[in-house]
Amino acid sequence: MTSQNDSESPIQPVRKKSLTLPRLILIFSMALAVTAWLVGYFSGGSSAVASVPDVLAGAVRIETRGSLFIGYGADGSIVGYAASGKSQGYGGPLEMLVGLDPKGEIIGVKLISQRETPGFFRLILAKDFFKQYSGKNFRDSLQLNQDLDAVSGATVSSEGIAASARDAIRLIAQQGLNVPLPPEARPIQFGIPEITLLGLYAAGYFGHKYSSGVWKRRVRWGTLLTGMIVLGFIYTAPLTIAQIIVLLSGYWPDWHNNLYWYLLIGGIIFVTTVDAKNPYCSWFCPFGAFQECLAQITNAKPYRSRRWGGIFTWLQRGLAFAAVLVGLALRRPGVAGYEPFATLFDFRGNLIEVVFLLVVIVASLMMYRPFCNYLCPLDPVYDFIAESRRWLREGWQAWKKRTTKK
Repeated sequence: MTSQNDSESPIQPVRKKSLTLPRLILIFSMALAVTAWLVGYFSGGSSAVASVPDVLAGAVRIETRGSLFIGYGADGSIVGYAASGKSQGYGGPLEMLVGLDPKGEIIGVKLISQRETPGFFRLILAKDFFKQYSGKNFRDSLQLNQDLDAVSGATVSSEGIAASARDAIRLIAQQGLNVPLPPEARPIQFGIPEITLLGLYAAGYFGHKYSSGVWKRRVRWGTLLTGMIVLGFIYTAPLTIAQIIVLLSGYWPDWHNNLYWYLLIGGIIFVTTVDAKNPYCSWFCPFGAFQECLAQITNAKPYRSRRWGGIFTWLQRGLAFAAVLVGLALRRPGVAGYEPFATLFDFRGNLIEVVFLLVVIVASLMMYRPFCNYLCPLDPVYDFIAESRRWLREGWQAWKKRTTKK
């Protein structure tokens, strides 16, 4: 007769293995991510020295004095001063080289380092954004919508470039022109996008607590449509994997003019960690809402394959993890994103991006949220946070039990 302990022993190792495997994958993934981060950190860097003649026309000799470059003409007179300035753009640090003549007018600018999403940077180049700096005086504010025009669809990148230029000019004014500028006024940008985002968080938090299915659906459709219209088509500010990589890379933008970024990223991490809920995808993701609208046309249902479900899940996780590794290793978060958001909401993109979007649109008419369920890189991020949360909670409870017994 088999005892109770004997009958349980063959089952126990299987159960232990099923609980341990996700943790091993989690640890291995974190180790690879740290390695990619270190590779990117030690391989990064740029030098402005070689580009100084490009912003100081007529200089035949360049003298370096600390962080300041002084250009001299053939007759020995000073042609101008140059310095580089840094700030945060949409995809990471931006470095601008600026040249001023002895009167303090801008005679040359050059972007010597950027990590922006290719689509955003193409917009900057297409609009000749840098030309408007020529002839500006060092006392000009160089603020967007004052003496500079922002590029629609690339506002964060435009502000990052402008901030880099202001940083360089401040250094030249102090060390070259000997006219220190007063501290820069940095007003906090808080407007419709930030207010809308906070409202959507609140609606999603209280909406999922509704016991009435009718009211819950009404509130959810209200938040979905608001997210699609306001955060998607009007402001083009959805959450992307590039923003997650920016966070992991340590490229945190200035909160004064990027409060939306902190509210979006911080809110999702906080709610997902504390409440174990994913408020963004279910309640106000712009692209998710777009797919659901298409599903309403044909009454598309979720597609669940017993045979291929596991493969699709790991494909989604693999793509997301590869994007994170590439973004961290190259120190260019923008190049790692593969979501078709900009192609839809800004109507821009290359042929491959347009074709990809069309495939997603057709698939959305046949199945419920195909991109969200099988390709979106954000879902694995939530899984990672949830698994880490479970692990920490189990560790905390185990520690409490040990201390209680003592």
